[in-house]
Amino acid sequence: MTLELSDRDRSWFVCQTNVREEERARHYLEEKGFEVYLPIMERARIVNFRKTFVKKPLFPNYLFVRFRGPTEASYVCWTRGVRKLLPENTRPIAVHDPVVESIRALAQRDGVIRKKNLKRMDKVRVLSGPFKDLMGIFEEWTSDAGRVRILLQFVDYQARLDLHHSLIEKAS
Repeated sequence: MTLELSDRDRSWFVCQTNVREEERARHYLEEKGFEVYLPIMERARIVNFRKTFVKKPLFPNYLFVRFRGPTEASYVCWTRGVRKLLPENTRPIAVHDPVVESIRALAQRDGVIRKKNLKRMDKVRVLSGPFKDLMGIFEEWTSDAGRVRILLQFVDYQARLDLHHSLIEKAS
């Protein structure tokens, strides 16, 4: 069954998929005519002493589906690969469009979210949070999930701060 969807009254919802069936759920939801966003990130893996990059869902077992609330929720829930809509109740709660758009903004041209190209001692600026607009020095990647450590210079004190890489930018 294919649904005719207009942009009017459509919202993003979080959909939980069966384990490792994000692609399957995406395929069948798109086949039904829904707009689906499955954020993909690139992660480094060591295989046979070589560093390779694999593409994995940014949020394992979850994706975003855009549809008209309660009237189309059952079409989504009864799709292959879909476990449930979140939160699990009679009326799922919509995700605001800017949230999904901010995740999409992290992706590069091919749609994959990659770590920023930062090197030790690069000057960086914090983009949001309590340290917004403070300048620091990039120290290291602290995890494969995208956390970085930067050094912030305060009055007579240098603080180390761990942040997600999306919260900093390279300063010129």
